[in-house]
Amino acid sequence: MSISHLLWGNNSTYSLNENMNLPITTQSPGVQYAQIVSDEQWYIFQVVNVVVISGLLSLFGVASNIINIVVFAKQGFQDSMNISLMGLAVADLCSLLTMIWISICMNPLFYNSELPFDSTDISYLTGSAPHVLFVKIATFITAFITFERCLCIAVPLKVKTIITPGRTKIIIISIYITITILIIPFFLGHRFEWVFDFTRNATILKSTYTAEREMLEVISFLTLGVFATTFSFVFVICCTIVLIVKLNSKTKWRLATAAKSDRAAGGVGVKDQKVVKMVTFIAVIFIVCAVPPTLLFFYMLIDPSFRFFGVYQNLYLVIWTSSFLTETVNSSVNIFVYLKMSSRYRAVFMKTFWNAEEK
Repeated sequence: MSISHLLWGNNSTYSLNENMNLPITTQSPGVQYAQIVSDEQWYIFQVVNVVVISGLLSLFGVASNIINIVVFAKQGFQDSMNISLMGLAVADLCSLLTMIWISICMNPLFYNSELPFDSTDISYLTGSAPHVLFVKIATFITAFITFERCLCIAVPLKVKTIITPGRTKIIIISIYITITILIIPFFLGHRFEWVFDFTRNATILKSTYTAEREMLEVISFLTLGVFATTFSFVFVICCTIVLIVKLNSKTKWRLATAAKSDRAAGGVGVKDQKVVKMVTFIAVIFIVCAVPPTLLFFYMLIDPSFRFFGVYQNLYLVIWTSSFLTETVNSSVNIFVYLKMSSRYRAVFMKTFWNAEEK
């Protein structure tokens, strides 16, 4: 359900409240749950935030990223920035598709129906895990894009020889492969099995655990959760600060030397400055949306009781599903940045979709 629940596993069992049909978690032995957020409040938040808002926003995001992919494909892959943005759009699309599946599995109409599987368990492996995977891939691609633009500012005459289209393709593919490898330990600790459910009096498909689950989940949590999240977040912040500072200084320099050629003086051209502005907006959106999950990862390291099976279970679920919403926003709104700040993207978009509708 949440990122850290995915990585730390589920030590609780589920039952239904007879009056409201709520998914209630029964506490593990020795654990006293603090009712800061009641089961009813969590139920309402789950439906409103995850099922309705995140679900509908994910549908929009899927459509917008499909449009992005079509536009980037029509632009071609001779430009390294276009290749990176295509890789980002694919990762965002996949993360939103998994978010739609999560919202379906958390819909009361879905999990209260007579299904031959446990939708909560199934969503962990088929929804939450892939969602984390593609969010982290998109994060590292964003970090690479901001770094590439920093090079454009620092060494404008050499950047095209340093970051070539071929090297960019290799880097993007390597990001996909590396992040996938980091999440493999989590999958090795889980498996699907047909288990008899006494509450339903039927055999259903559920996820079970291997003997090495706890060790494997700690590996995934530390590498993919803590290290990858912290490194990419700090890296994007640093690159964004450099971009903003350098862009402002270059803008002042251009105004002071308007009669001279930027290229002749070794400055950054108008086209490159527009791209830098666009990348800066993308990075700022990412930073704002990534603050909640990043801070929560740090808090989880400080407070071991803040877990899915900890003493503040419902509060934990509310906070982490809120981070799902910010991740969904981050994956859905890039199309507005492209339309506003990229004349090339806007031209291809209008030719492909607007003119097509008129015909």
